[in-house]
Amino acid sequence: MDPTELEGRFSNEDSMAFLEASVHEEPSDESIEMLDRVKSVLDMLPPREADFVELYYFRHLKQTDIAEIFGVSQPTVCYRLQRAASRIQFLLALPPLETGELAGAVGGLLKDPLDVSIMIGMYTTTCQSEVAKQLGVSQGLVRHRFIRSIGRMEKLPDMEKYVLIFTAISENLNILREVQRPSWRSKITHAVG
Repeated sequence: MDPTELEGRFSNEDSMAFLEASVHEEPSDESIEMLDRVKSVLDMLPPREADFVELYYFRHLKQTDIAEIFGVSQPTVCYRLQRAASRIQFLLALPPLETGELAGAVGGLLKDPLDVSIMIGMYTTTCQSEVAKQLGVSQGLVRHRFIRSIGRMEKLPDMEKYVLIFTAISENLNILREVQRPSWRSKITHAVG
């Protein structure tokens, strides 16, 4: 994969305008596929944001109506919709990796099992506080070791894909702060059950 191709996939500058097509138009197959992808990540958003997205983009309620339903101001709805759009775009752009693939790639480079766990945790949760809680360490330690590990990976050949993914997570922690990425266990349980 060309690294410059992956970099463009992490741009959060575009809005979710594709969801605002006229309700009177027949959606294209591409639009339907994109809607399904967006719906697949809604459960990762903070619940209120997911509700706002559902009501605004899928049920076509006005922001003022959503504000009235939730007892907030219209600017609050607008802000949360913009924040949700940024989160959704990032989550859709993040390439799926199997935990085994990721563990194999970083495990050969990082000798400390804690560093490997941090990298896997940061990919699966995109949340340094969640990783810290899972590993019983401080957020500062997680952040330090995460950034240090990215630096090590940058110096090695054939790690570009992982460097781009981890760098994108690192640069977007502010929009990922409230994202609830399901754990791999819950994905497997859900798929099997």
